Amino acid sequence: MADSYNSQYYNLQESAQAQQEFDNAQANMETAEEEVYTTTSNMVCGSGIPVPPQSPQGASSPCEALAYIPEGSSEEASVKQLEDLEDPLYLLHNAKNVKVYDLVDFLLTKYQMNAFTTKAEMLESIGREYDEYYPLIFSEASECMKLVFGLDIVEVDPSVHSYNLVTALGITYDGMLTDVQGMPKTGILIVVLGIIFMRGNFVSEEIIWEMLNNIRLHGGTDPYLHKDPRKLISEEFVQEGYLEYRQVPNSDPPSHGFVWGPRAFAETTKMKVLEFFASINKTHPRAYPLKYAEALRDEIDRAKAWIFQRLFQYQ
Repeated sequence: MADSYNSQYYNLQESAQAQQEFDNAQANMETAEEEVYTTTSNMVCGSGIPVPPQSPQGASSPCEALAYIPEGSSEEASVKQLEDLEDPLYLLHNAKNVKVYDLVDFLLTKYQMNAFTTKAEMLESIGREYDEYYPLIFSEASECMKLVFGLDIVEVDPSVHSYNLVTALGITYDGMLTDVQGMPKTGILIVVLGIIFMRGNFVSEEIIWEMLNNIRLHGGTDPYLHKDPRKLISEEFVQEGYLEYRQVPNSDPPSHGFVWGPRAFAETTKMKVLEFFASINKTHPRAYPLKYAEALRDEIDRAKAWIFQRLFQYQ
């Protein structure tokens, strides 16, 4: 009992500190709009969802590199590109990206099978001759799995280096419960939740559709999703309780948009979403003071609700 109350008082103390940080962050209000716009643009462009090939030389991240590797035999698909290049460092870089693709493809298969994997299996999938580069390839493949598909690679048994794949940020949805085709759709859900949070907790459907165009997910059935992206967001995400579709008050003609749904609030937090997208930009959540302050406020409210609930149970 004493430990429980000490924990509650500690949480209250943390809440007070967080409240002070929240108050300090209000001084940054005048830069909020520019900050939100920049971050949202980076989120959309850096989400890593595969896009049609453009310029391989411009690929600056492992997720972007995936976009330039065609489906099918990854070794054969890259031969022609490699033959036309003379820079040995570029050859090595592109070969490494091919192996990142191979490992991502292997891990997706394991996820679809709901199966564990091991370091030995992953090495086998990319080729034992790449053992020296395995840490780098594994690191970049892990980043792609998280940013593109919304999946975390969790080590289960360090003694044998066994791993499992789980949906990120505590989200329980992957879009594959009734449709085993296509890829996990948690990544695009996280992107939508993040855009809503970063754009003031309400986003018009026009902005969401523009985001889909930016990441090459147009209307109609998409081969990546095996669904119509617009229906995925406006119907499935809404039916699953992650989004709510609302009319803009007093809009004429009527316009609509999206807010977080109850399942989103129940399974994840604004802070987790902010941390996720800060990682995309290789920075810290504090780099976005207004959004960090809002996420802290959310943490404070959650801590208070938990404490009051526990106190009520002991009465």
